[in-house]
Amino acid sequence: MITFNFKAKTSHGQSVAGTIESNDRESAAAMLKQKNYYLISLNKQNALSRLVGSNFSFAKYVSVKEKAIFTHQLATMLKAGLQMTSALESLSKQTRSKQLTMVISQIHSDIEHSDSLSQAMSKHPVIFSKVYTSVIEAAEKSGSLPQTLAILSKQLKNQSSVNSRIKSALAYPIFLLAASVMVIGVLMTFVIPKFIALFVNANQKLPLPTKILVTITNGFREFWPVFIIVITAGVCFILVSLKNKRVRAFLDGWLLKLPIIGPFNRKIQLARFTRTLGSLLAGGVRITSAIRTTAGAGGNIAFAGQIANIEQSITKGSTLAKAIREQKFFSEVAANMISVGEETSTLPEMLDEIAQMHDEESEAAVNSLTALLGPAMIVVLGLIIAFVVMAILMPIFETSTMVG
Repeated sequence: MITFNFKAKTSHGQSVAGTIESNDRESAAAMLKQKNYYLISLNKQNALSRLVGSNFSFAKYVSVKEKAIFTHQLATMLKAGLQMTSALESLSKQTRSKQLTMVISQIHSDIEHSDSLSQAMSKHPVIFSKVYTSVIEAAEKSGSLPQTLAILSKQLKNQSSVNSRIKSALAYPIFLLAASVMVIGVLMTFVIPKFIALFVNANQKLPLPTKILVTITNGFREFWPVFIIVITAGVCFILVSLKNKRVRAFLDGWLLKLPIIGPFNRKIQLARFTRTLGSLLAGGVRITSAIRTTAGAGGNIAFAGQIANIEQSITKGSTLAKAIREQKFFSEVAANMISVGEETSTLPEMLDEIAQMHDEESEAAVNSLTALLGPAMIVVLGLIIAFVVMAILMPIFETSTMVG
């Protein structure tokens, strides 16, 4: 099968773009024509496009906040009695995101050609995850689509809010890091070389800190292309290594065990697991199928392995609380709350409570970490600048002493 990139217009005059797989160009054009698309361009996807599309997908990015707004608006329209096609057509005109507008138009067209909402959304996995479409599919079967969409929009809003707070907390340390790199770069490039030339021309015996600074500066000036190549090669090697399942599993497990990052990472994974599982159960999905779907929601292979163990335990007749207690990355508090939810038949609601609790703990942990990280980075930057100043001033003081 060959992958083609296409641009087209719908019967309503809206622009759409995407990819389609077919044996040849003529078949691809015929498939698009069957969807009532008026073709603008159809080109074979090259290797570079596939690499960019599979790894970086910038053009297909839609924020969690935009998805939350879209889901909420769709739920509201369906509750008001609008038909699915009418609601999607209206949303495609209201949405500010150009990418999301094109996706909604494609979903609208696919539904007009007898696809269900979940089937149409599953064709856009970069935007609508497998978990999202699984919840939609379960809601379609149970006849509770508007209510389930409202639950999904609430979950997405919570996720967007947590992500925004974490980004805000990390903004100051990132700014300090960028400022530190800039200051050190300016010193190494413009300031220090002038002093070094002065000391070298004077044939002066240099103290140890100055020798170290001279060596670092000369190395940076002479071999900076090598440093860039090494750093680029290192980044590429890491990206390629992360595609190896064994390497990824080892790193993910290591991240869950680290002293400070580990507990924070476990809270995030547990919040995603419980929130997603609660949404699936509220949508009418069987618990084993829900857990199997949830395994890919967190993005951590080691944590997903433990979720698979939970599914096996439940298949053998265990309760969810008991199965969770057997895993090392799950907290006892979560297991106790799940046990209460199972006993009182309020498991979806309890899972949502656990997710909110761990989101709040994660945010508090980030705030505490960044509160320490900012001053620590200032101290490190101060020590580096102090070393540079000392290395420059020591030869000057020695020269002044000799002249005196």
